[in-house]
Amino acid sequence: MASSPTHARPAQHGETAAHLRNVLGALAVAATDLMTEDAQAGGYYPAEHAAIILVATVDGLSQEDLQRRLGLSQPGTTRLVDRLAARAREAERALARRHELLGPLVAGLDETEQQAAVALIGRMLATLVRSGRSPWRICRECDQAACDAGQCQCPVDAARRQLPDSG
Repeated sequence: MASSPTHARPAQHGETAAHLRNVLGALAVAATDLMTEDAQAGGYYPAEHAAIILVATVDGLSQEDLQRRLGLSQPGTTRLVDRLAARAREAERALARRHELLGPLVAGLDETEQQAAVALIGRMLATLVRSGRSPWRICRECDQAACDAGQCQCPVDAARRQLPDSG
């Protein structure tokens, strides 16, 4: 049977979707590597680095909140808090360094492209929340202020609020 243009379109979409999954995975690995290398260069384990960012950006963060967001046990969280107590002043530096590391990933995009990327990535993140991923874990290294600045809205928090049990 001869292929019609309507039959070719889903195949292209399938190839495009596979390519997008691949390049999205590569971007995630590259961003994770940048942040992990920076954490290690500062003498932190990744969970410590995430905790520093959380403490710097979330007002009134309790130890229980930190435990939930990092996925640690209660004793593990207590040990982490104890280790970080002496290094609390480094939070702003860690957050600024995160912006420096990830800045080049968006530097080549103009404003319209950045808005389009935010919209698409936001939809992907919302899908993760709706599929059962913890919004607290997803945002464990986010700059909360950047996600709520101006007209911006955190897609993870918006999806969390739409969940049936979010109250």
